[in-house]
Parts: sequence; C-alpha cells; structure tokens
Amino acid sequence: MLVSAPAIVLLSGPLYYSSLPLWTTLIPMLVGIGIYLLKDQWETLRKGCALAASIFAFIGVMLLYPYSLAGSVSYDLIDFMQLGLFFELDLIGWIFAFLITLIWLLATIFSFAYMDFEHNRRRYYSFLIFTLGATLGVVMAGDFFTLFLFFELMTLSSFVLVIHQQDIPSMKAGILYLYLGLFGGLALLFGILMLFGATGSVDIAPALDLLEGQQTAIFICFLIGFGIKAGIIPLHIWLPQAHPVAPSPASALLSGIMIKAGAYGILRVSLILYLPAGELTASFASYLFIIGNILMWIGIITMLGGAAMALLQTNMKKILAYSSVSQMGYIITGVGVATFLGTEGGMGFTGAVYHVINHAFFKAGLFMMVGTVYIYTHELELYRLGGMLKKMPLVAVTFIVAAFGIAGIPGFNGFPSKTLIHDAMLIAIRDYGFLSVVLAEKIFVLASALTICYFIKLFRGVFLGHVPEKIDRDYQLPFSVNAVLSSFALIIVAIGLFPNLILEQVLVPAAERLDYAGYAMDHLYHFHFFEWQPLEAMLIVIILALVIYIPAAYRGWFDWKPPWWLSIYALVYRPVTHRLMDVTCRVGVMVDSSVDSAYDKSGSAARTWCSYVGNLDSGLDRFYEKSSIVARKLADRSSDVDTKIDEFYEKSGKAARKLADRSRDMDSAINEAYHKTGIAAKKLAEHTSDAESKLDRVYDIAGERTRAEMEKRLSQKRGKSQRFDPSKWTTKNLSFDTLLLVLVLGIVLLVIFYFGRTL
Repeated sequence: MLVSAPAIVLLSGPLYYSSLPLWTTLIPMLVGIGIYLLKDQWETLRKGCALAASIFAFIGVMLLYPYSLAGSVSYDLIDFMQLGLFFELDLIGWIFAFLITLIWLLATIFSFAYMDFEHNRRRYYSFLIFTLGATLGVVMAGDFFTLFLFFELMTLSSFVLVIHQQDIPSMKAGILYLYLGLFGGLALLFGILMLFGATGSVDIAPALDLLEGQQTAIFICFLIGFGIKAGIIPLHIWLPQAHPVAPSPASALLSGIMIKAGAYGILRVSLILYLPAGELTASFASYLFIIGNILMWIGIITMLGGAAMALLQTNMKKILAYSSVSQMGYIITGVGVATFLGTEGGMGFTGAVYHVINHAFFKAGLFMMVGTVYIYTHELELYRLGGMLKKMPLVAVTFIVAAFGIAGIPGFNGFPSKTLIHDAMLIAIRDYGFLSVVLAEKIFVLASALTICYFIKLFRGVFLGHVPEKIDRDYQLPFSVNAVLSSFALIIVAIGLFPNLILEQVLVPAAERLDYAGYAMDHLYHFHFFEWQPLEAMLIVIILALVIYIPAAYRGWFDWKPPWWLSIYALVYRPVTHRLMDVTCRVGVMVDSSVDSAYDKSGSAARTWCSYVGNLDSGLDRFYEKSSIVARKLADRSSDVDTKIDEFYEKSGKAARKLADRSRDMDSAINEAYHKTGIAAKKLAEHTSDAESKLDRVYDIAGERTRAEMEKRLSQKRGKSQRFDPSKWTTKNLSFDTLLLVLVLGIVLLVIFYFGRTL
C-alpha cells in the first residue's frame, strides 16, 4: 500500500491561511504566558483571555477544514534550531485538532465555575491555555522533530495541572507522571535519532524500506514513547494516579484529549512511517502483519485489563481513569488490525479514529460530570456518595447519556466506532482465520461487556440509593456547568443518531488518503449501522454484561480488594525494578572493582615513577651543587681576568692618550708646515709666473731670431745637401721647457730635505 503524498493546497482565500497552523499553535501559548503575568485580582480579565484563546484556536482549526479536506496546509520555519519547525495539517491531523479545540473550549468554560472553589487560579488558567497550544502543536507537526518538541512541552506544562493541589498525593502522582513522560520523551527522541541516521530525514512519510534492519528497534522506541502517553498496559500506571488528584477539567483533558496524542503518534508510525516508499514486497507485508498482530494484542490486553481494574475501584475518578486505559485499547486494536490487513485495513483505521472522536466526547463529559459532583460534595469514594439523582438530576441524565455512549449502546456515539472495529476484526477472521484473531475478537466482546458492568457500578454508587447526611442539601448548579454538560450529551446523541455523517464526510476521505481499497472501503460507503448484524452483536454484549454483573454484584465480587502481589507493580514493575537494580549494582560493583584495580595499579606505577623522579631530582641536586662550585671558581677566575683586563685597559688608555697627544702635536706641526710651505709655494708660484712670462717673451724673441737665422742659412745652402751634426749643438740649443723642468725638480728636493730635518 502506498500513501499518496498530499499536496499543499490553498483553494481560495489569502495566502496567510498557510501560516494558520503556526498561529493556532503559538497564540494560545503566548496568551498562557500572558495570563500568568496578570495580577491575582484581575479574575475577569484572566477568564476572558483564556476564553478568547480557546475560541481563537477553535475558529482557526475550523477555517483550515476545507484546505485539509482538499489536501494539506504547510508552513515551514527553516531557521529554527537548524533543523527547523515544520507544520503540516492534513485531514487526519485536522480531526485531532478539531477535538482538541472544541473540548478545550468546553473545559475552559466549565473551569470558570469549578475553579471558583479552588486556589492558584492564575497558575491554572495560564498552564491550561499554554498546554492547549502545545497539544495542538503535536497534531499539526509535519515531522517527528517538531512533534517531539511539542510533545515534551505538552508533558511539562500538563505536569503543573496534575500537581495543582500541591499535597502529598498530587505531588507523588505528578512526579510519577513527569518521570514516565520524560522517559517516554527520551525513548521517542532515541527513535527519531535512529530514524534520522537510517534515512537522513525525520519526515512523517513511508520509509520502511530505508530503515535497513533497524525497523524493530525504532518501532519499539516509538511504541514506548507514544504508548506511555496513550496509557497502554503496562505503561498506564500514571493515569489512575494523576486523574484523582488533578482538577476535574484537567482530568477531562488528560483523559479525553492528551492521551490521544499517544494514539496519534502510534497511528502515524504504524500506518504511515512503517510503509515502504516503493513497492510493498512479500517480506514487507509479512513484517507489517507481525507488527499489526502485536499492536492488536497490546490493544486487547489493554482493553481487558483496564476494564477489569475499573470494576474493582471505589474511587469514581479512578474508575474513569482505568476506563480510559480500557478505551485506548479499542483504539490500539483498530490500528493493529488496520496495519496487518494492509490495503483492506480501511475499516480498522476508520473505526480507530472514530473511537478517538467518540472517546474524547464521552470521557471528557464524564470527568466533568463527576467533577461537578465533587465540586459540591468534595467526595470521590462511592460508599460516601449516593442519591445524586435527586440532588443533581441534570448531571445524572447527562451521565447516563455519556455512559450509554461509552458502553456502545445503539443510538449513542460509542456504538458506530465499536461496530467498525469489531467488523474489521471479523474481516481479518474471514481473510486469515487465525486462532489469535478469533480469540482477540472474543476478548473484545468480553471487555465491552465489562465496560457496561463498571458503569452500572459507578452510576449506582453516585446517583442511586439514599443521600448521605453529610452531603444532603440542595445544590444550585451554575448555568455554565449545565450548558457544558448538556452540550456533551447532545453531541453524544447526535453522533449516535447520525453516525454516517462523520463517517462519510471526514473519516472515509481520510482513509482514502492512505490508499485503502477493497471490500472494507466499499462497505464503508453508506454503512448500515442499524442493521440486524451490528445490533445483534451489541445485544450479545448487553446480555453478557447482565450475566456478569448481577451475580457479581449480589456476591460482592466487585468489592474484592486484590492482594498487592496481583497488582501491576508486583507483577511487572517491582521485578523489573529489582532486576534492573540488581544488574545496576552488579555492573556498579564490577566497575568499582575495575576502577579500584586500575587505581591500585596506577598508584603503584605512580609510586615507582615518583621514586624514579626523586632519584633523578637528587642526582640533579648533586649536579647543580657541583656545577655551582665550578661556576663560583669560574666566576672568581673571571673576576681576576677582568681585573687584569681593566689594568691593561687603563695602561693602554694612558698610552693611547699620550699617542693621541703626540699625534695632536704632530698634526699641529704638519698644519703649520703646510701653512708655511703654502705661503712659500704661493710666492714661488707668483715668481714662477712672472719668470714664465718673461721667458715666454724671451722665447718668442729667440724663436723669431732663430727662424730668421735658419731661413738665412737655408737660402745660402739651397741646392746643397748638408747633414745635421749634433756635436755642433750647445746649451744654447736647449729649450725653455727643459730648463723649467730642472728648476721644479730642484724645488721639490729642497722641500723634502727641509721637512725631513724638521720631523
């Protein structure tokens, strides 16, 4: 079977409709916080805010109906905690959201009269409305991560409602409720993490073929997490503890609404998540058949055990609490049958969801009815009550209507849902014929008969008989209480008289989303609830109930107090706890011994190492001592050398100063010599310049004369050949340049000789 992926549909109207799931969830939570900030004296404003938030949530859900019917409405907050918050409301989620908002609205109105007799009203209304938003978030979540966050918020906020009285019984019940809720939340979180590890996603979508061998472990985690909230046996122990101590409106919501969050989770897991994304192979079909049988038998055991325990109670709230356990068994049975029937499971699915609707109305109404009795009598034990039919006739009439509904009497709302679940089991017997399914169907009939028995006991104890003197007075019920109780009675009768309206308008379209087909779906259209076969089955249940009740009541069997060793604590929790403690202690001793041994070995090694470090430290000390002596000697030597160097520097400094003085004197002498020679050279240069000028004139005159003489000789000897005779040259023939060169050389020699003598 493949699940059709619903599209995000906005048929008409503004686009803000897509964000309605977010605001419908968020606004009540914000209003709840705001109510807590109001002063205690502002009672009217507090009630007005609570009522306005409830009405807003109800209207928001009603506005989403056409879009949920056509497909789904989605809204994604992608920036929240990296994974994001994803809201998606399809038709299945809308059914639960409608129940939550409508019954919460009626419970809020009922609280106005009930809480006038109670204390801490500001805290009560604050957490009442805050829990409304958290519960809506569970059924509007589009993935398991978002569902988990709101699931935990719902648990934590409803814990405050459970401990409202703040006495020892309420605190014990609240702690048990909180511990089991947190344990269930951890199991749920572990399952989500394994799902994410196997598939890389936390979407509520078919993923059986992607779980790769982890499907059983993941299923167990989800079953524990959701099963605790749903109150399945043996995880139900918080219900009979929490309901008697919580205020009646809170008990109505705990039993009528919040345990449906567990049923909602089991339904989503078994009928959507545990389907293959691809083709349904034989191996997958076989696995789903096993899971479906397990769920069916968990439901059968829960409905029978809850009914049997309810019969033996004398506290009227405990009777209703165990009754809730039993009624959740019907829902889980329907889900189990739908799981192993596959595509033929449409009748099991519609029967389970139909019973979710019906149980929400008659159980919430019943808690408010017995709560009304408690408001004025302050009594919960049956042997201290009686005769309330005369004192509170309207409460008695509405109680009978609700009791007929939960008993499955034709014409009241429990009849169509129980008929559908029973017919789904008959289809399973026809298709498979397994003895286990046949036996389960027989127990189903027996549990239905026991339901009638414990409601006869409850009605007799509260409304029939004589009125005890302590509570024998006239009671005037407020209009709001009468209106709320009458509303529940009218709804129960309306559904019972027109069962096909909800079936065809809401439940069958929801089943079509899961692609159910075959005989079951064909039979659901225009289902004939008032034919002889369903009426015959109900008549058998009524006769069996009378057969059981009359002799049992006559012999006082229902007043029997079972020994403690027959309780669920002695049979399950005590052995499990002791075994767990034993294993824990053994493991603790083993760990402690291992740690001690490790400490001993590490201590011995540490002592050895410390000894080695001590020896090394002593050696280092000796080395430091010797090296310090050598260092001191070296320092003394260095001091002597430094002294000698200082003396050398001092002597060399004196010599350098003397040399500098000599050099300075020499430099002065040289400067003076340079000065004198400069003056002499200057004078010599001036004389040389005059001499040169004169010599130039002489040279010019001699040259002119020589040329004239040469021209004369040449003219005389022209034509003759005459060789040049050097011997005929005298000093007169030397040029002036040669004479000047000899003169300069002599001056240089004179200077050198002079300065040499001076230095």
